[in-house]
Amino acid sequence: MKFEKIGSISYKKGILVGVILAFLLVVVINLFTSLAKYRLTESVKIVESTVSYSPYDFKIMEIYRQKEGETCTGEDNSCYEKLEGNSRMPSTGYTLNEEKSHCDLNTGGKDNDATLTSNASGEIVISGLTVRDKCYLYYDKELVGSEKTLAGLGKSESTEGCPTSFNNIEYTQSLICKAEDDFGESYYYRGNVEDNWVQFGNMGGTIGSGNPIYWRIIRINGDGSIRLIYSGNGVAQKTGSGTQIDVTYAFNPEYNDNMYVGYEYKSGDMHGYGTGSSPSNALNLLKSWFVYNLVDEFASGNGSIDSNAGFCNDRSGSTSYNGPDGNGWAENMPDSKGLGSGTYSYTYYGAFIRLYNNQKQPTLKCSTTYINGDSIMNKNKDYFTYTGATGLKQNGTSTTITGTKSLDYPIGLITADEVAFAGGVYNQYNANFW
Repeated sequence: MKFEKIGSISYKKGILVGVILAFLLVVVINLFTSLAKYRLTESVKIVESTVSYSPYDFKIMEIYRQKEGETCTGEDNSCYEKLEGNSRMPSTGYTLNEEKSHCDLNTGGKDNDATLTSNASGEIVISGLTVRDKCYLYYDKELVGSEKTLAGLGKSESTEGCPTSFNNIEYTQSLICKAEDDFGESYYYRGNVEDNWVQFGNMGGTIGSGNPIYWRIIRINGDGSIRLIYSGNGVAQKTGSGTQIDVTYAFNPEYNDNMYVGYEYKSGDMHGYGTGSSPSNALNLLKSWFVYNLVDEFASGNGSIDSNAGFCNDRSGSTSYNGPDGNGWAENMPDSKGLGSGTYSYTYYGAFIRLYNNQKQPTLKCSTTYINGDSIMNKNKDYFTYTGATGLKQNGTSTTITGTKSLDYPIGLITADEVAFAGGVYNQYNANFW
């Protein structure tokens, strides 16, 4: 996978409600899936956390471990604690900091001939040691999920400048911020960002041939995979038809029946999908594009396209929503038996309610309840996934979210909430967020 930084061009993005006029393609990929296992061999062997010396007579070894809740930066050692007494060397949950770990000569100063390297088995080897060297090993908390991917991209988390309220657009700062999704902490790009470009895949579907496909990183998902949005082929683009797989295309052909808000839908069923359902126009178009351009990459078995990726089609709604100006939009609406289905019932959907209100509250979690709280909804019904998805554990629980398992391929659209996190605000102009 090749990462590129592309030059700056201003452009406008907007939140579209009801009918999608420009299709923005989203896929999810996996990065940095290998987990190294560390132990020292040759001069010092660590077997089940027991240290033995051979063949050299070392002076001493000191072991330091990153403190709980501490972040280590630069040369600052205050984030580490020295293991004393009968404390054992970390065997799980930590990784050896190869850059910081070192050995000192008995006569003073670093032993520059002593090297710290990884072998083919993923073991760490200290070699070139001198008799009476003193070695210092530093262990960092092992990064997992989104934190590991963030570090692998060469980025660091910073909450400086990140919003606590989403009432205002963001177009000046370039931010990486954090919010919970269903599977953990997600890191999202916000504002006038220039370093979230990815080159992945080829037009025409044959790996390694055809125009390269360019993407922007929307966010790092809580499980560590990366959510990408299409942004051109042959040449990376920021605006216009080059960022779309079709210039003007209706999400669905009908506008006067609530069932047509579905990525898949069934007549009379607010959350219709799967057997007996119909694919939306959007789903048909995205599937065709995927088959032509990415199916070989998906079928290659290298796991680069995440088969567990899910795409939220939040159809939670309320028939009793009262507008933020108190004008009683919903005062005379039918009761909830017609919620989200049919032509006679107005329905204000979750994304509209979250992003229109005076206090805008986007979320990266797929809805689990109706907005008015009158009925519990199965999350899997609005979380669209590939037929072969095995599911992921919901953050902090033993519940596995498998989604609908109704898509032929793991592909979908960006959500209005993700646009809001990126820097957009309903009915406000923003020309410079990514």
